Amino acid sequence: MTISEAIQRLIPKPDEVLERFSGNQEFMEMFIKKFPEDATIQAVKESCQTDDWDKILTDVHTLKGTSGNFGFEALFKACSQVVTAIRAKNYDGARSGIPNVLAEMETVCGVLAQVE
Repeated sequence: MTISEAIQRLIPKPDEVLERFSGNQEFMEMFIKKFPEDATIQAVKESCQTDDWDKILTDVHTLKGTSGNFGFEALFKACSQVVTAIRAKNYDGARSGIPNVLAEMETVCGVLAQVE
């Protein structure tokens, strides 16, 4: 799979993301390819296995920002739901949303792992 094909699968509005990278397609592609290597991925995996809500909030909020900047809307929405629930101290709601965050994160990383 090419990076262009991965972008088409993962990013509903690639033109908006390209604007964030000042129209530099190569720069955007380079950062998107490196997304699975981001330390936040592992941090989210680890913190979501605990009940340390402050740590989960920090890690998922960071992932929310990164996924939003890259246009990974499904991951962004999943993260937003968990962040909102934690801030409202709705830990059952947050707990029920964590599997969606992890699944969307795996989807993005899985597609990007296929890029040649």
